[in-house]
Amino acid sequence: MASHYQAATLIASPSYPNAIAWSSENLVAVASGHLVTILNPAELDGPRGLVVLRPGDPFPIGVVNREDLFEPCLVPTSLARDTQPCARSVSWSQHGFAPNSGCLLAICTVDGRVKLYRSPFCEFCDEWVEVADISQLLYNYYKNINFGEDDGPYSFTQRDANIESTQDLGCVPELQEPEQTRGLGCILELQEPEQTHDLGSVPELQEPDQTLLLGCVRELQEPICFRGPGKRKRKATRVEGYIYDDNGDGVEASKDAEFSLKPCPKSKKKSLKRVVKPGPEVALVNGQGRSQNIKAPSSCNRENRSSSLITAKQYACRDALLSSLVVAWSPVVSSHDSTCSRNWCILAVGSKSGNVSLWKIWKPEYYTIDVRMVAKDPMLIGVLQAHKSWVSSISWEISSMGSSNPLLLLATGCTDGSVKVWSGSIEGLNQCKGAKEVPFALVAEVNTDSAASVSSISLSVPAQPQHEVNLAVGRVSGGLSWGLDCHCLYSCSQDNSMRCWIFHINQLEEIPVHTHFPELKESTDLSEVSDRCFGLALAPGELMIAVVRGLDQNLLNQMYQARTQKAVVEFIWIGGQSLGIPLDKSIHECSPESVILSACNFLWWGSNILWSLKKYENGDRALVLWDVIAALQGFKKSEPKFLETLMHNWISDLFPDDPECVSINAPSHSRRDMMSHVSLRKLHLLNIICRKVMLRDHAQCSPGAEKGNSATSDLWNDLLVSSERELRERLVAFTFAAVLKRTSYTLKGASIENSWFPVGVAQMDAWLSLNDREAHNQLKFLRSRIKDIGSRIDSVCEYSVEETCSYCSAPVHFKSPDVAICSGSNPGTAATDRHNLSRCRASMRLCSVLQPVWHCVCCGGMIDKLLPETFFTMQASPLDAAGATDESLDLSAAAVPFCPFCGILLQRSVPVFLMSASPV
Repeated sequence: MASHYQAATLIASPSYPNAIAWSSENLVAVASGHLVTILNPAELDGPRGLVVLRPGDPFPIGVVNREDLFEPCLVPTSLARDTQPCARSVSWSQHGFAPNSGCLLAICTVDGRVKLYRSPFCEFCDEWVEVADISQLLYNYYKNINFGEDDGPYSFTQRDANIESTQDLGCVPELQEPEQTRGLGCILELQEPEQTHDLGSVPELQEPDQTLLLGCVRELQEPICFRGPGKRKRKATRVEGYIYDDNGDGVEASKDAEFSLKPCPKSKKKSLKRVVKPGPEVALVNGQGRSQNIKAPSSCNRENRSSSLITAKQYACRDALLSSLVVAWSPVVSSHDSTCSRNWCILAVGSKSGNVSLWKIWKPEYYTIDVRMVAKDPMLIGVLQAHKSWVSSISWEISSMGSSNPLLLLATGCTDGSVKVWSGSIEGLNQCKGAKEVPFALVAEVNTDSAASVSSISLSVPAQPQHEVNLAVGRVSGGLSWGLDCHCLYSCSQDNSMRCWIFHINQLEEIPVHTHFPELKESTDLSEVSDRCFGLALAPGELMIAVVRGLDQNLLNQMYQARTQKAVVEFIWIGGQSLGIPLDKSIHECSPESVILSACNFLWWGSNILWSLKKYENGDRALVLWDVIAALQGFKKSEPKFLETLMHNWISDLFPDDPECVSINAPSHSRRDMMSHVSLRKLHLLNIICRKVMLRDHAQCSPGAEKGNSATSDLWNDLLVSSERELRERLVAFTFAAVLKRTSYTLKGASIENSWFPVGVAQMDAWLSLNDREAHNQLKFLRSRIKDIGSRIDSVCEYSVEETCSYCSAPVHFKSPDVAICSGSNPGTAATDRHNLSRCRASMRLCSVLQPVWHCVCCGGMIDKLLPETFFTMQASPLDAAGATDESLDLSAAAVPFCPFCGILLQRSVPVFLMSASPV
């Protein structure tokens, strides 16, 4: 029995909660000290990606008098000694925002800096590439408005908020008694959003007859782990990187002596010790907890003269505005106009001032794996004064609320223990520019008697009903995460515990986290040598959970382990839990007898896998189901009979009109006829299951396990052939329909400049001629219409019959849609001397050998020409008469790197020593 899939050790330990995040392209980022480690769960022993955190130059926010350094608001800054960079918060965007359509990684460090990174898909290295500096953009914004201290039409609210936040800045303020206390064990019915003075003039975002039910779960407070009653006293030694001047007796200098608190490299210490002319002493404050005491601003260096003299409260306010604590990405939303539709999201950054800055990021207009694309900087669309103290946690969710105007929900947690939920109109957020107004309204505020800081928040909207919102609040905890459509809540704590809770009718019931799984790999349970949890994250398919733990160095081998193993990331199976979702009783009837799993375990595993596959039938969800495929592969090795039963139940649901067509004795032509009635997403799922599970090379089964039936393999092979043929016919029909639509636009005099340009039309025509007897009648009709275009066809598409070899310039004849062989440099060339060439799976033309091409990790196909997003989102098949009409095709949609036969995200092929994502 194995409950763990695998474990990966880290060379540095996390220091803050929520230190792990799982991306929608199946990559895991772990904030481990001065590094952010990126793991591929499918290859934990393989290469890794990393982000090396380096100290940045402080922002020049002003100069204060030396005596002001002892003001209460500046004491935390003056005493700060964080010289080494450390990751504090990490968050993944949804896929599609990187130039290669991958995910962007937002990292917040302890010095308050926030930066965005992408994978090095064209640099061929393991260190990720910085694409944007959010902190620098935020500093530029505040510098242009003088940090909101000047009178102006848009600075009044921000200035008042800054004045309020100067009280006890740099530390957690005293908890004030709330006017109204709301417990977490109740459901709150919230009417119209409250209007507060912090939001200014906010439009009404909800209809009067709508309500928002906030299902607040009871607190899951965990005990805090202490190392002992005694603490090591700090030695009265000097801090490396800081400059001190001693008197003649060897005693440290008094307050009248010259010294600097600003961390600096050793090479710069000599220049900083120069004595300047006597004069009034001031302190040059460069931001983020770093100050430098100097004398005589009238005769000091050029940087000091350019900085203005400010008060201690002004500096504390400015430093708090620029000191970021937490980052979180919103779900992807769309905006439509008369010409096109574009997708975007918002990055929320919480700071010590209580503000949440909102940054809008658009998806790229096109994707590439060859050129280092220079993306546009994120745009600041607003600054929300959410709290009066540090913003410690943020969570996003989207809710339609039964209205035509969907809402974005934002939950913010504070170090004073308060939690607020905000709602914003997507249409209003899309129109925000210049950070002049924020269309967010406060809809709920949760306060308790507990003074513990809010360390994590998880906000989730169940599928049914959508007018309810589930909010989980963690205090001094490692992390929280809702799963399985709000049926389950996972939590971890500093006492090294991880727990699972079933949520039903506003009640929580704890169940075991570890589940049995017939995994043949050896797994190591490192929980016995770990001392605390720093976060958890769910896999995209929600059958596995990743937990990051710090390791107790006293329990490790001091020579071989303690030096290189500071933390561990455990991947734990959770698919065998009874999570409250509907169960499929047919699985229970056919469950085999096993010494590893009980009948109930088989029932729970089967029901959870079917639920996860059903979730992926939604075309808006990315096909990243690695954990589902890994679970099915494990059952194939140990329990093939159970796998056949489970997959037969699933495939029967794909053909509800004729379930008998998937039986072993059914004729193959009946399956081929039924494929035309299956949606594109279901065909993609069928191809993935066939290639990665059912038709994968058979490994040796575990001892005593039953072997699968060979007739079953023939069935799945026939299903794969029929499915791929249906997909190819739809692809050809879509391309022909696009040519006809561009032709009609040309005849009408309309512009076709921004529409998708079809290529490989001649090769598709040749393929149709080779398969004319079995081709769909609609394909023959579309080809006849293309023949009528005549000589004008070159102006609406790429139509080139002749192809030549890129190596020897020999002609290449079309014989297969996937591969090609040149005829050789002369007629007598032997077959072994001819060049084997690859054809594009989307256009059937020869792939370029000089430029990199997209690669599918599932079917192994090469893609040279990307298809528009319309092909993957069409409701009707292009082979239908209604689906091939000009009105149903939107050729202005962006081309997306998805495989037309598998539907997964395409990648660039990289060497084996570099990390790449594994969506399946």
